[in-house]
Amino acid sequence: MSVRKVFAYVVRIDRAEPLLLVFESLDERGFEVPKGTVEAGETFAEAAVREVREEAGIEGVRVLRELGTTWYEGEDQRFLLLATPDGLPEAFEHTVTGDGIDGGLRYSFRWLPIDPALEAGLVQGCGAFADALIEAVRSAPGRL
Repeated sequence: MSVRKVFAYVVRIDRAEPLLLVFESLDERGFEVPKGTVEAGETFAEAAVREVREEAGIEGVRVLRELGTTWYEGEDQRFLLLATPDGLPEAFEHTVTGDGIDGGLRYSFRWLPIDPALEAGLVQGCGAFADALIEAVRSAPGRL
């Protein structure tokens, strides 16, 4: 049985231009998006919401749609587009909750513009569907 992973492209839509939630990576240069393993009995959408809650401390995100799927080293990876509630801070820190390998780590979050330079700023793997994210935002900027 393969491992199922979810990557959450969390978009802030309470600004003139949508922004992507990222956190600074301790392992390599660049930014990461919330991600993790889908637990037994959990859908990819449920896992994405849980990962955002555990890694960023954000409640009330809503899953909009799946942007893409890939297979990488025995992992079924899904990239989902999520929208945040309004009024989040420009930057914040959060200690990861849950009992995963990142439990207890402290992450520093910020928002990045969703533009063609986005993929280059994300660590390997996190930007796999940045082009689909850019297209989703470009095609429906006020309707996410």
